[in-house]
Amino acid sequence: MIKQLSIYFLLCILLVAGVGAGLLVGSFSTSLTDVRDAIWAYDAGNATHFAIVQLRLPRLALALLVGGSLSFCGYLMQAMVNNPLADPYILGTASGASLGASLSISGLLATTWGAIYLPPFFALIGAFGVTLLVIALGYRKGQIIPAQLLLAGIAVSSLLTALVSLFTFLSGSESHIKSILFWSMGDFGRANWEFLPYPAVALGLSLLLFQFQVKELNALLLGSERAQTLGVHVVRTRWLILITVAVLCGFSVALAGSVGFVGIIIPHVTRALLGITYKNNLLVCAWLGGIFMVGCDILSRFIYPPAGLPISIITSFFGVPFFVYLLLKKQYYFS
Repeated sequence: MIKQLSIYFLLCILLVAGVGAGLLVGSFSTSLTDVRDAIWAYDAGNATHFAIVQLRLPRLALALLVGGSLSFCGYLMQAMVNNPLADPYILGTASGASLGASLSISGLLATTWGAIYLPPFFALIGAFGVTLLVIALGYRKGQIIPAQLLLAGIAVSSLLTALVSLFTFLSGSESHIKSILFWSMGDFGRANWEFLPYPAVALGLSLLLFQFQVKELNALLLGSERAQTLGVHVVRTRWLILITVAVLCGFSVALAGSVGFVGIIIPHVTRALLGITYKNNLLVCAWLGGIFMVGCDILSRFIYPPAGLPISIITSFFGVPFFVYLLLKKQYYFS
């Protein structure tokens, strides 16, 4: 119990420190006093207040939500397919969203409607559409076959990635190419308060729902046959996971682009800290994922101010060594 409380305390400190640092880092220097004044006495005409409340704060909120959602989805997918190296994008969600956004950015679909920037909407449609296609390909004899689902996801993702690369190659505008690349590699620069409630509500409801499914998820780690003998409704649980992952990943990729490795790294770190079957693993996984993503965003802006590098570049520097470590040690904190 003391260990868990210590971890929660450390996560609180990291979260406060990360948000504080994120509000101070930008194209111009700000102080803690500026942050306090901007939050408690916001003045829209004050450039410093505007930067903190309308640019930096929603960017941090989006990073927290995307990191939490992808980490949570990675935990669910690893349990569902009983594979410690699975990630939330195996359903083709990221590639579908990238395709939808690319079609809009390249001009094949509308880019704006009035004052509304449309690529996030087309990305969301693409994410859901491709996810449904992959699920259909992985569905056989009345149930989801995990191995078939994995293969379908790999095949469809590869095809759509090739199409996105084709649109990028054929695009005659340098700005379009840059926008597509940023979307394919993750970017929090377009965060705004208007869209943030959707991923926030989706993540909150999903965490609440699966707090009542912890025993089922732990049973799935033993394999579908053993889970059934323990009384788990495997088919229903898998469908619940697939729908949740599709919604959360769809919102995440639509608003921030594709961010790699988070869904693989954080579930393993969570299980290493708290054990495989700890009841609050899902909550801690999302919490830790949000903190990690905020840290990566701050690092990206520190290296390449003010906009920052594409976020997947930063996560890859952490993810690839961690992935290699897992393969070499053959210790997955999983089974």
